[in-house]
Amino acid sequence: MSYLAIQKMESFSGAMIAPPSKYHTHRAFILSSLAEGESAITGTSESLDNMSTVRCLTKLGTRLTKTPDGYIVRGGAYQTPDDVLDVGNSGSTIQFLMGLAATVPGAVVFTGDASIRSRPQKKYLDALNRWGIEAFSTRGDGHPPIVVKHRDPRTLPAQVKVDGLISPWTTGLILLAPFTGHDVTVRVTGAIQESSYVAMTIDMLKRLNIRVDAAPDRATYFVPGGQTYRPAPIHIPGDIALASFGLALAALSGSRLRYENIDLSIVHPEAAIVPALQRMGADVRIDEKARAIEIVGGKRLQGIEIDCGDAPDMVPILSVLLALAKGTSRIHNAAQLRYKECDRLAAMMQLNQMGARVTEIADGLEFEGVERLRGATIDSFKDHRVQMSFAVAGCIAEGVTYVSDAQAAGVSYPGFLRDVKNLGAKIEVEERV
Repeated sequence: MSYLAIQKMESFSGAMIAPPSKYHTHRAFILSSLAEGESAITGTSESLDNMSTVRCLTKLGTRLTKTPDGYIVRGGAYQTPDDVLDVGNSGSTIQFLMGLAATVPGAVVFTGDASIRSRPQKKYLDALNRWGIEAFSTRGDGHPPIVVKHRDPRTLPAQVKVDGLISPWTTGLILLAPFTGHDVTVRVTGAIQESSYVAMTIDMLKRLNIRVDAAPDRATYFVPGGQTYRPAPIHIPGDIALASFGLALAALSGSRLRYENIDLSIVHPEAAIVPALQRMGADVRIDEKARAIEIVGGKRLQGIEIDCGDAPDMVPILSVLLALAKGTSRIHNAAQLRYKECDRLAAMMQLNQMGARVTEIADGLEFEGVERLRGATIDSFKDHRVQMSFAVAGCIAEGVTYVSDAQAAGVSYPGFLRDVKNLGAKIEVEERV
């Protein structure tokens, strides 16, 4: 198996450009595929997850043409695919498309890699079936592979309920709602998590002529009838979630880093990392006009308590920051992380192998800050965010840190190793038994 072999790096002064947002790229591809006509999508991410979306849309009949700065998407009615839709490792792809698959004549079969096939979808399947769409797990256990059968969306009821634990379930229902031709109310039940990701989708839907009204408590979404997806140009912003790894590296290594291509005016849940760093005492300077952030490390961060219900993807790298922050810290309202590419809360407990003092709780993690970390051998569980977080930890730890699955970052950030090595990170790929 290939591992990242990481040694402690020196402090640095540098600049980086935030890579394109994986989140926005998924949405741009799928939303524009639903609009009759051509949409120009520029600045797209080439991550493995986004390429899974491209492959699946192509099998559904969408024409996506590569351009020098993105894609031209020729959308329209989906066609019956001649093969199973393999989403690879992309949870967004399968969950966004499951509801839309009801518009396809016949049936659509979804599968993915081992991680996708282990991720529970029963509550989403229940929501689809209650709405009148026949959808089921081939193994009968609520996990992919999943079959979705055709249902004329115009015959669907005006209300549908879905569990609020995973935001793409809500998003998937909202994306299908305009095809009904009538008003649809999506009611979110249980603990409502990740509502900011739904807000991101709603923000992009506006550009394609679809209005969605969200209740203040994010428990109800109203989609008026009589709306049609229309093509529109979309430019993909920088991904603050991916920039957070560089920001953390600078903060912990006593370095100075300027990140460009970061627009904090757009809807991006993981922008929450910026106020979190500020609360911890980090020297963060925001240049809104230039769409840039600069961080200057050099002093120890302070522990904080933080609710991550609306920004769970920042928890892995935030855990590294809090492990080294002075005093006690607590991450809570993040139980949904147990259903991502791996159980991310359990995975980040490996910080204890590096000398951290972390305790796992039902919906998060608690920390007693330590002053330094030491090298260890870490299992990334093939999870890109876990891998990149421990790569950052390895860059400031004494000794050598080994992190499994050297290519895991490609799911979201193909250029991660190149970018951090350009800052001076001492990372090599090694084969180990």
